[in-house]
Amino acid sequence: MLAARRRLLYMLLVLALGSGALAVTKMAAWWVVVPSTIMLLGYTGMLREASKADAERRELARTRAAAAVAAARRDAAPVPAAPSTPPPPVPEAEVIDISASLISAGQEFYDQYADAKLRAVGD
Repeated sequence: MLAARRRLLYMLLVLALGSGALAVTKMAAWWVVVPSTIMLLGYTGMLREASKADAERRELARTRAAAAVAAARRDAAPVPAAPSTPPPPVPEAEVIDISASLISAGQEFYDQYADAKLRAVGD
């Protein structure tokens, strides 16, 4: 947003300077300077109001953040003391190997990436 504001300000400055140079060299009438000067003055006034609004937004965000931190500190529950008894031990998981049972039963895993000629129709 600031880059766009800066670009437009520079463009209006070049326009005002260019029209002033044309008026000084008598390549254009004196009144050619008036529109560009009015546009430049109006835009600088708008930039001033925009900077005030940006400052107000920053201040509002800063006060809201400070209020949120204060509320979080106020509402925060006290940290409980460390438990005196250790937690119960976690049982170990039992790992079951199913690959040996499938091979011994004569079954094969389905391979979806097998060559199409080796697969049945509709698979």
